[in-house]
Amino acid sequence: MRKSLVFVPALVSGLVFASVASATTWYVTPDGTATDGCFSRDYLPCDLGTAANKATAGDTVVLADGVYPKQLYVSGTGTSAAWLTFKADDCATPIIQGPGVGPTADNQDTGVGSTTATYVKFVGIVSMGWSTGFGNGWVDTDATTSNGHFEYDDCLADGNGRTGFTFFSAQGIKIKNSISAHNGSSTAHSWSSGITLYEAQGSAGDSWIEGNISFENMDAEKHTDGSGFIIDEYSNGATFINNIAFRNGGSCLRLTKSSNCKFINNTCYHDALDMQDTGPTNPSEVYFTNNDSSTTTGTSFMNNVFVATGQGPGMMAVYNQPTTGWANNSVTNSGSVAFFTDAEGTNPNFTLASGSMLAGKGGTSADVPMTDVGFDPKCIVKKTPTLVGMIASGSWWQYSIDLDYIKSIGGVAKCFNPKTRSGTPDIGAYANGAVTTVTAGACTKPPPFGTTQGPGLGAGGAGGMGAGGMSTGAGGMPSSAGGSAGAVSSGGTQATGTGGTMNTGTGGTATGTGGTTMTGAGGMPTGTGGTGGTATGTGGTNTGSGGMPATGTGGTSPVTGGTTSTGASGSGTMNGSGGSAGDDSGSKGCGCRVAGDEPHGALFAAIGALGLAGFGVRRRRSR
Repeated sequence: MRKSLVFVPALVSGLVFASVASATTWYVTPDGTATDGCFSRDYLPCDLGTAANKATAGDTVVLADGVYPKQLYVSGTGTSAAWLTFKADDCATPIIQGPGVGPTADNQDTGVGSTTATYVKFVGIVSMGWSTGFGNGWVDTDATTSNGHFEYDDCLADGNGRTGFTFFSAQGIKIKNSISAHNGSSTAHSWSSGITLYEAQGSAGDSWIEGNISFENMDAEKHTDGSGFIIDEYSNGATFINNIAFRNGGSCLRLTKSSNCKFINNTCYHDALDMQDTGPTNPSEVYFTNNDSSTTTGTSFMNNVFVATGQGPGMMAVYNQPTTGWANNSVTNSGSVAFFTDAEGTNPNFTLASGSMLAGKGGTSADVPMTDVGFDPKCIVKKTPTLVGMIASGSWWQYSIDLDYIKSIGGVAKCFNPKTRSGTPDIGAYANGAVTTVTAGACTKPPPFGTTQGPGLGAGGAGGMGAGGMSTGAGGMPSSAGGSAGAVSSGGTQATGTGGTMNTGTGGTATGTGGTTMTGAGGMPTGTGGTGGTATGTGGTNTGSGGMPATGTGGTSPVTGGTTSTGASGSGTMNGSGGSAGDDSGSKGCGCRVAGDEPHGALFAAIGALGLAGFGVRRRRSR
């Protein structure tokens, strides 16, 4: 099952990280234009590329509703103590949409993921029209040498040329309550399935696949895979709980050269529909490749239901069934079944039918889940799928993801409403009883984003005119430690800088004597009685300590006797008073991230230079 993955980091060219001491929430929209300061709903949202390249450990990037016609390539990275998270906004269904290239195109991009990041979580995101929907870096080794620790919750991969969810040569993959469908139509790059683990090494629990739906996936090039789920070569200890797979070209589950795997309370129905399958010609519902110790050692299959098609490649429900680790599974080879409510209906419903023989027939063990899948059948509809661009369809495909319905209930997460299992376990992914569903339109959407530039982003940060009036550039903080400025004479008004623009007090004449001392991070005005000068700074960036202002020009006192000190605690004496210090948008000292603060600029410039560079493509699989 040879795999190749080329992650084309279209958003990574000369971009650098920014840093802050604490975690930041970034807000992005499909038409976001801000390149910083998008840390509140009150301000303009960021472009997706900006957030994907600047966010780092502990940060959360919130994606608003809509279609994003670009990759979500993650440049930063999380840590075990501070994951980096990309999540859908409340009630939103953000779609990362690719060009949808044709089946013969040499396109190997990935919609959502990274070849370098670790400890990254994706929540509620849709990826469609790419080569691979979600993935990490391809490395053709038998060791954990790629980037790992990825989590996908409530995500959807639909209509990608190759695999929906792919994880290679690393530890730590968790996929929960996600949907993978209509992937694998490429005839140029294949060995594809709905959810693929290849050399996902580690200990028990490092690879955890729970409560997912995988249907109508295929392998249009090789006709060897196209499974709903595959545990492939050295993915030892992988655990699959409460999953559903149906109408895939290959198996519901394929297991190859991987030991100590668990498959508990899953539902497999009418898979193996690709009549061109060649490796093997009989993929069945569950196919154990190479029935030897490397495949079956430590396997645990319990409380699953396997319903074969009874014909063609799906003649048998299970191929190479192990002699141990197999308990309380229901196997049907006839092709017809009355276990479920409506498995082939308008909304395929795998809840247990009234009086189903699966109810209360499962075994008990510590591995049996406490809840069921809780999947809302209305999230899938019996309708020919409409795919992005030139993506091709399988001849047997007849169901679609109902995105309109999913949007109406508030996103992919609302398709899953698990309930607690009670009593003797049932067989399959559903516990006996009705599924709780969400009422369409009941999700309360958050307020729209603001229309003003974020704090500290003014174009120069000038202070108001008047004696001692001084503000720093973007992100600066006018000091109050040295005493206040003198009062404004009658008729004078205090100007407030807006967005870093200098405003001038009108009509006021500086009066008074014995001005007080001021200090400030941006420097001090010079002279006696002079007005505050303009703070230095480039593009609204805080000049930091020691910035030198221009000499005041509006005071009536002679420019004598006053002193100016540079540096973070610079001070000066003024002998008069005048207009109060102007306040600009940077006066709150936001402590924002500034491009170039992190030492990663050269690294990602190098990544950008690599551009379309691919990764080696080799593969071993013995059958």
